[in-house]
Amino acid sequence: MAILIDGHNLIGKIPGLSLGDPDDEEKLLVRLRAYRARTGKRLVVYFDPGITYQSPVRWSQGGISVRQAGTGHRADEFMIRDLRRHKNPRELTVVTSDRAIQSVARQHEARVIDSASFAMELRRPRVENDASDASPLSEDEVQEWLAIFGGSDG
Repeated sequence: MAILIDGHNLIGKIPGLSLGDPDDEEKLLVRLRAYRARTGKRLVVYFDPGITYQSPVRWSQGGISVRQAGTGHRADEFMIRDLRRHKNPRELTVVTSDRAIQSVARQHEARVIDSASFAMELRRPRVENDASDASPLSEDEVQEWLAIFGGSDG
């Protein structure tokens, strides 16, 4: 399963990030790397071209792929194209607040999350050990650990 992300749309929804910041994309990628580390989900981030002329750029690193649209194109075009070309779009989650992209995603039965909701998800702290997944120790296990590490009398 992959998450397709409308990068500049998401930047505008994250407190502390600004589209006016020349490093906005890199700052978003730092947050996405932390999210990727926490969830293990494959991410594809789409960015519109910068102010100066650019040819399209594609690169991947550590489970995050970046697609930068070239001059004269918009990231939306590439997101929609990739969504339509995907073998099983039901496996995709699309992160955007752009209604046209959301509409295409829904037509292809992809899951849609608006950028503001995903921005909140990015801010969730990483949980090292979820206590709900841990089974309690048996009395024998407790005694074994006390024997190894010694008990404390308070």
